[in-house]
Amino acid sequence: MTRRIFVTRPLPDHLADSLRARGVTVETYDGELPVPRTDLVRAVRTSDAVIVTISERVDADLIAQAPADGPLRVLGTISTGTDHIDLGAASRQGLQVRRVPPAITAVATAELTLALTLVTARRLIEAWHDLRAGSWNSWMPYQWTGGLLAGRSLGVLGLGAIGGLVAGYGHALGMRVRFTARSPREDLPPWLEQVPLDTLLATSDVLSVHVPLTDETAGLVGKRELGLMPRGALLINTSRGGVVDEDALLAALDGGRLAGAGLDVFGREPVDPRHPLVRHPRVVALPHVGSATTSTRDDMMRSAVESGLRVLDGLSPADETVPPGFDRTVDRRPAK
Repeated sequence: MTRRIFVTRPLPDHLADSLRARGVTVETYDGELPVPRTDLVRAVRTSDAVIVTISERVDADLIAQAPADGPLRVLGTISTGTDHIDLGAASRQGLQVRRVPPAITAVATAELTLALTLVTARRLIEAWHDLRAGSWNSWMPYQWTGGLLAGRSLGVLGLGAIGGLVAGYGHALGMRVRFTARSPREDLPPWLEQVPLDTLLATSDVLSVHVPLTDETAGLVGKRELGLMPRGALLINTSRGGVVDEDALLAALDGGRLAGAGLDVFGREPVDPRHPLVRHPRVVALPHVGSATTSTRDDMMRSAVESGLRVLDGLSPADETVPPGFDRTVDRRPAK
């Protein structure tokens, strides 16, 4: 049986060759981004599976372009989140939506969260920029001074695969760690405490956001919530930009409520480089690189494709199955 898959990004050669050797017809988009709508429409009309990234919005109108008697059966995404896909429209069309299991990206994103927290707390980007600009003329005792993390309070908003790792990293740094989750958790280690959201906000010197973007979490951290945080606190967001009200965050930074923010995600991506948060002197802004290690991206690509193929072959998608060869500790190959 011929299976035709369209992917909106080039696949690694080894993965593309493996698929073709298995009789899979693979078409990838290799042109200038963003992917033209006409290419996406053609793909949903002619492919058995269409695999996108978070940059492609798969809305109801696009899904409706797939004929009811057409070949399309699967919509896959090379991401753990599905907020860019209209799940209701996909369900009504009889399509299965496949995502990358959170376990695949958890370590890379948690490590990025830790890095972003340290860089933001210690004002390292500011110091680096000043060094390059020639502003380091002599050692000064209070120039570029940041804050210690040891002994401070870390609040983890959402204790999923990523949040759990971040909590452990915070504990290893000597931080007091609390978290908020939708349901009560049992068998917690003695150093980890579950508290209500308002308590978490009021007691967090560092708030790290790890919830998916849904109708319930959109704008979850807004003016009221930021106003509950201790003066001089930090906010770190490596989940989805829409979870945090960006106007409220900007006001909290300008008003001195927050000492800084580390952001890997924004409400609209790619973010405009002129965005006031990107330009803000106390914000460390990154271009959504939470999972950007070579091995993690390889595993994400492979997982998205294999999950789609399992659906086409009538097999269980096995959402939480880690792909063969997955290594959560080190990158297997240097980045090209």
